[in-house]
Amino acid sequence: SLPQLTSCFRHTLLVYLPTAFPLLFLPILFVQSRRISRRFDALSITVIFVTRLVLNVLLLSTATAVLVLNCFFIAGTSSSDVVYPCVWMLFFILHLIFDCNRARCGQISSGIQHLSFVLSAICGLPEFAHNIQSKVYEDSLPLFVLNMVFWPVIVLQTLLYCFADKRNANSHKSVELDSSFINRLTIWWFTTIPMRGSKKDLEMDDLFELNHGSSSAHLGALFEKYWLPAMRGTNDNILEVGQRGLAKLPAEPSIIFALFRMFKYDFITASLIKVLSDTLQFGQPFLLNQLIGFVSSPDAPFWLGISYALLMFAVSEVRSMILNAYFNIMVRMSMKIQTALTTAVYRKTLRLSSTARRKRTVGEIINLMAIDVEVFQAMTQQVQQFWSCPYQITFALVYLLFTLGYSASPGVVIMIVLIPINIFSSVFIKKWQMNAMKMKDQRVKMVNEVLNGIKVIKLYAWEEPMEAHIDEIRERELALVRKSGLVRSALDTFNNSSPFLVAAASFGTFILSSDEHILTPQIAFVSLTLFNQLKMPMAIIAMLINVTVQVNATDWSLGRMRIMTSCGRTSCGRAYSH
Repeated sequence: SLPQLTSCFRHTLLVYLPTAFPLLFLPILFVQSRRISRRFDALSITVIFVTRLVLNVLLLSTATAVLVLNCFFIAGTSSSDVVYPCVWMLFFILHLIFDCNRARCGQISSGIQHLSFVLSAICGLPEFAHNIQSKVYEDSLPLFVLNMVFWPVIVLQTLLYCFADKRNANSHKSVELDSSFINRLTIWWFTTIPMRGSKKDLEMDDLFELNHGSSSAHLGALFEKYWLPAMRGTNDNILEVGQRGLAKLPAEPSIIFALFRMFKYDFITASLIKVLSDTLQFGQPFLLNQLIGFVSSPDAPFWLGISYALLMFAVSEVRSMILNAYFNIMVRMSMKIQTALTTAVYRKTLRLSSTARRKRTVGEIINLMAIDVEVFQAMTQQVQQFWSCPYQITFALVYLLFTLGYSASPGVVIMIVLIPINIFSSVFIKKWQMNAMKMKDQRVKMVNEVLNGIKVIKLYAWEEPMEAHIDEIRERELALVRKSGLVRSALDTFNNSSPFLVAAASFGTFILSSDEHILTPQIAFVSLTLFNQLKMPMAIIAMLINVTVQVNATDWSLGRMRIMTSCGRTSCGRAYSH
């Protein structure tokens, strides 16, 4: 038989949870409304919008009627029976306000509202089932009818939030921006393109127009908006240093900080999604532990095992969807960063003064746009791993301590030892990478000078000395690359083998530390699941070290390019200009 939840549980936690969800994200709703209202006009009244309002009013009326029945017509009601209709009333009043505000600001869909009703439908199912199983109609037919209406209407409202409201015609041509939350989450709006491509060759007219927010014109102007104030601040500091006669120049402005200010909202949103995804990842070993315990217990009810299996499936699917949404945000951000930096370098190249142009060859500028900018793009997709990997490793090790006890200590020691090894190695790799980039710039400049003066070199027969000089620079550059490659290979070996070392040390200590320690299937499978979850963050840490070193060097190269003097009245002396 299915379990019967208590009235207190059904009328407290299962009501407060979906109600608290929109209140928790109320600041995000406010920020979304302000940002969207600057870009779009108010929405027109549609059938879906009116239907949502009518259903919200119906649900509000139902909750009010339940409150009246519990207060005046049903004897022996508890305080929770009086409070929970009031909480539902607050919930539906908030959503009425949210819907009207969305229409005013031009927001066609809200993920927070949709998820609120999804939670309401899930949490309201036990109350709906209780009214059927317990035959509430025998005690109070009006209350039974209200409860029978309440949950189906919530489900219907949840389905209506799967559809987006319509904007005014010709507001823009992007299909994605007209899609609902669930449509964007599943990328269903893109389905028409592969379906069309399966029938015929795609042409330019078959593709959607690029969003204005992803265009080079918008991103280039946005980068200048955040970069120029930093440059002006550096100019003021240089003038102050010159007036005081100080020898040390101020630090150059950071491109990374300007990019963070550009995409701070996307970055914070992706961080919240990643926290949820990483936390759900550890729901699998917990549910696996419970499922093995259910199999080991012959007296456990059948519905409990089914519940654990369904929960494992649900957690896996929800985490997969959340993780895809996270990567969608980060990959888009990386593409926008690539576009913004390429546009900025190209604009700067067109404005370089003759003095600054002599310091940069055409090949160096092309390398900046083609290679160095791609380093930023690759790093953006993995930047969240700087905190995510330590979070996952710490969570897994703490879980192992609860599973294996102090026998997991050797594994913890191995992980701790690897941290300073990675840090010190990254310091040397960074130093070698910076020197290698200086060698590369020197070599490219020398090759360019040789090509420009090839007639003079041929005339005086200087080919061999020039070739030997370039080869010498190349050999020193290759030596630095070789050393950093060897250190990276050693780090990759240690990091990739660390989960195996942790598992062997922990299991060995667990078995040998006491005769009472028996490696049961419950302990073994849960621990192995945790060890497998350690593989990915440990492997990513080694990759992060390599990419971080490249980004630091690239930030230096792009920064030097951006602070070179430009043609115009604003370029003077050593002051930086845009």
